[in-house]
Amino acid sequence: METVTVTAKGQITIPADLRRKLQIVKGTKLIVIREGDALKMIPIPKLSQLAGVDREIFKGRKPSEELEKMRGEWTREFEEQLKEA
Repeated sequence: METVTVTAKGQITIPADLRRKLQIVKGTKLIVIREGDALKMIPIPKLSQLAGVDREIFKGRKPSEELEKMRGEWTREFEEQLKEA
């Protein structure tokens, strides 16, 4: 359990140990969810970090060039939406 202090601007500092364990670095986006009287913060993974999660399913098969192009477009669109949020 950790304690943090809210600044006058509503900011908090996530303790260094938690940042290291959760791989939260400068620029990491977090989703903030209210659950009753509590706040839950969840790091948003970059789509590139999710690459390979289906590796076993598609073992020995290679995605088509069209699929790779779509993945790149989705990643760019998603990252642009995060910048605007």
